[in-house]
Amino acid sequence: MKTLLRFIQKYSNFLLFLLLETIAITFIAQGSSYQKSRIIGLNRQVTGYIFSKVDGAREYLSLKGVNQQLVDENLELRNRLDRISGQMDSTIVISEFTKPYHYFYVPSRIVHNSVFKQYNYITLNKGKKQGVFKDMGVISDHGLVGIVLESSRNFATVIPIINRDFRLSVKIKSNNYAGILRWEGESPLYAVLNEIPFHLEIPKGDTILTSGFSSIFPEGIEVGIIESYSLEKGNFYDIRVKLSTNFQSLFHVNVIRNYKHEEQQNLEDRIR
Repeated sequence: MKTLLRFIQKYSNFLLFLLLETIAITFIAQGSSYQKSRIIGLNRQVTGYIFSKVDGAREYLSLKGVNQQLVDENLELRNRLDRISGQMDSTIVISEFTKPYHYFYVPSRIVHNSVFKQYNYITLNKGKKQGVFKDMGVISDHGLVGIVLESSRNFATVIPIINRDFRLSVKIKSNNYAGILRWEGESPLYAVLNEIPFHLEIPKGDTILTSGFSSIFPEGIEVGIIESYSLEKGNFYDIRVKLSTNFQSLFHVNVIRNYKHEEQQNLEDRIR
């Protein structure tokens, strides 16, 4: 206790300066929306830089597992390429690759990730400079991750599935029935699928995929599997979905850029 008091006494002027500086910045931010946006942007840049440095050690410890995942993924991609080459005429393949891209994937690394809050967020080390913007989808090698909420020059924040504000249209693989995926704020391993009618047969273990009903995600990205379901109220099931992505061990993701997003969004906005 005496040591703490001596420290405060020794650095009292400096601590007072920091306090007054914080109060001044707070007043400036509250008095002007422009100043507030500038301060938020600066804060995002600073925290993103700090997170990127601190996260280096955590990523290093996981390199063995990450390398094995990359080996497995490369093997799967090679197998797919061999199957395509054997089944398709080479002239068809060439003509398909000359068409404009619909989706482009920006690889990114997670520098900060909260898991056990009600409103979790992820920070990526890619931003507007690298082509990452608001409302872009984010996936991992295993499945769906979330949606970009905001981006600065070199960083972006993502709202993941495990955030109570997250909503997305998904479908059941076996019958293509679509519903809304959401998270109830409990385990980061599970989410809930709603709006599936009670007359439908629900097979346990069936896969949940993105429906393609938005311009954010392509159709068919894996979300999870059906673990259980109940019919407690109304005419719809409450379906418990075990998520494909393990957010506690997540390091590397891909941000999805849809080159036709703006065209689709403008058309939908005109008819609303």
